Amino acid sequence: MKVGLVVPCYVDTFYPEVGIATLELLERLGVEVEYPFEQTCCGQPMANSGCEEDSRATEEHFVRLFSRFEYIVVPSGSSRTSWLTMGPRL
Repeated sequence: MKVGLVVPCYVDTFYPEVGIATLELLERLGVEVEYPFEQTCCGQPMANSGCEEDSRATEEHFVRLFSRFEYIVVPSGSSRTSWLTMGPRL
C-alpha cells in the first residue's frame, strides 16, 4: 500500500518531530510512503479567516497533488476536516 503523507504547515513549523515520527511509524508498519515535496499549505488558514476565494488556488493545488493516492495520512485533525469542507467548494 502506498500512501501520501501530508505534513501540515504548522506541524512543519512548530512540531517537525511529529511529521518525522509519522513517517517512521508508517515505514515501520511496512507502508510505502510518498511525501510530495511540492506540497504547500492546504489553504485552511485562509479559508478559516473568510478568504475562501483567495484559498482556492492553494486548495486546487493540494487536490491535484494528492488525488492520485488511495490513502492520505496527515497528523492533524483540523487539516483533515478542512479537506472535507473544501471538497464541495472545488
